[in-house]
Amino acid sequence: MLDAATTKTLRRVLAERPDKPLGIVLDVGFTNGLASARALRDAGAPVIVVDHRKGALGFRSRGVAPVLAPDPAVDEAGFIDVLAEIAALTGRTGFLFPTHDAHLVAVSKHADRIQPLVLPGSHWDIIEPLMAKIPQIELAERAGVPVPRSFMPTTREEAEAAAAQIPYPAIAKPSIGIDFKHAEKVPVILANTPEELVEGYERIAATGDLAIFQEVIPGGDDALWTVGSFSTNGGEAVGTFCGRKLVQRPPIFGTCRVGEARWADEPVAYADALLRTSGFDGITQIEFKHDPRDGSYRLIEINLRSWQWHSLARRCGVDLVGLCYRSACGEPAGRLISGPRHDGRRWVAAVPHLKEGLGGRESLGSIFKPLAGIIEEPVFSIRDPKPGAVQVAGLVVGPVKRRLKRG
Repeated sequence: MLDAATTKTLRRVLAERPDKPLGIVLDVGFTNGLASARALRDAGAPVIVVDHRKGALGFRSRGVAPVLAPDPAVDEAGFIDVLAEIAALTGRTGFLFPTHDAHLVAVSKHADRIQPLVLPGSHWDIIEPLMAKIPQIELAERAGVPVPRSFMPTTREEAEAAAAQIPYPAIAKPSIGIDFKHAEKVPVILANTPEELVEGYERIAATGDLAIFQEVIPGGDDALWTVGSFSTNGGEAVGTFCGRKLVQRPPIFGTCRVGEARWADEPVAYADALLRTSGFDGITQIEFKHDPRDGSYRLIEINLRSWQWHSLARRCGVDLVGLCYRSACGEPAGRLISGPRHDGRRWVAAVPHLKEGLGGRESLGSIFKPLAGIIEEPVFSIRDPKPGAVQVAGLVVGPVKRRLKRG
């Protein structure tokens, strides 16, 4: 049940913009959700933010209505119950912006229970097959997009046979991944031997998921390219951003800490082909890895939602969340691309970048170099200062608490 304080906050936010549909961001723990909430607010939406953590970063953002709900990766039914309560209380159209897969799956599967809260784009019939990595590989083959060398074993015997053929290092990754990531706390399993790869198969199978074996394309974090799009009318991109990661933690399979805008025609063309072939409408992040062996861009994964550093796209003139909201409201959407004029503009999650860099064995030069010049820092904002203040306080208070606890 929504408590009295939450209900009061919801009604206040609704009253401020009574003529606009709601913008509802699902999971605002870090920069993805915070940036989505800010973009929706600037687009004129009354903004509701939903998370399972009282300390979620987006709860501190200006002008939003925060709502606590269960984590759908743990309690999908409870999460949907809260959204159904919001729908009943508001009685008003609301556009949902999931920032993680578990939230996307939950609202897609249970769309009938949460009306008039809706996804602004494709529904479960298109989303369901695209949520799994195996159908993504099959889609890439139909669209003519290269993929890493892959095997999809369904038994231990097939896993052993595939492990004997694939080059190393290799990875085992789940096709869907929600339950696996929740259980294992990692997105993939890196293997340097056939035995490690088969063990990865067993760990994935234990979560009830299907496993994929793939070769590891050579290259560092800066070989990982992102094409972020908003598409309508059966997969026609009307907003496109292109960039690449520069630093991840941990490297290669971790979370982006530094990214940059960088236009490349080939991955953009591949992303457009994937969208048209799939017919998907909505926000996507399609990730490729540049293969130095032949110069190709190989599909890594398709995410049917915004991603962690999408605020850089907005800084480059392609506000994907705002564009999606305005299009759902019936406003015409003109073609927007980031283009090469923004090449080199960087996104840096400064506090996590400094915290993790200083806590490791990196040189000070490599840590501080990405912070030089004009950057897009996704948390600190003069117009919305509280999230940045809370993050800095956590950087200082956390180590002090740990030291006192040890002492």
